[in-house]
Amino acid sequence: MKSITFKKKNDKIVIEIPFWSARCNPWMDESPGDYPTLTGLVMIHNKDGNDWDEMGFAYTIDMDYKDKPDQYTDIMFHYGGEQKDFEKLCAKLGIGVVILED
Repeated sequence: MKSITFKKKNDKIVIEIPFWSARCNPWMDESPGDYPTLTGLVMIHNKDGNDWDEMGFAYTIDMDYKDKPDQYTDIMFHYGGEQKDFEKLCAKLGIGVVILED
C-alpha cells in the first residue's frame, strides 16, 4: 500500500490517504490490480429498541487473493451528518458504500 501521511497544519491534523491500493497476491509475480483504499460504511443498529446509526470511512481489506469479495474494518473516521448526505459525499468522492443492519 502507498504510504499514508499525517501532517499538522495550524490547529488541524491533515491525513492524506491514497485513493487506490495495490492488490497483493503471493502466488502472482505482479499485482492483479488496484482497489479503493476506503469503504463508506453505514451501520444501522436495531437491537432491543435502542435504534441508532453510525457511519464513516473504513479501511478496505483486499481479499482478491482468496477469490472473495473485499472486506472492511470497523469505522476509522466517523461522519456526523445524515445518511443521505454521507452517501452523497461517498458518491462525489467515488467511494463505495456498504450498509449493514443488525
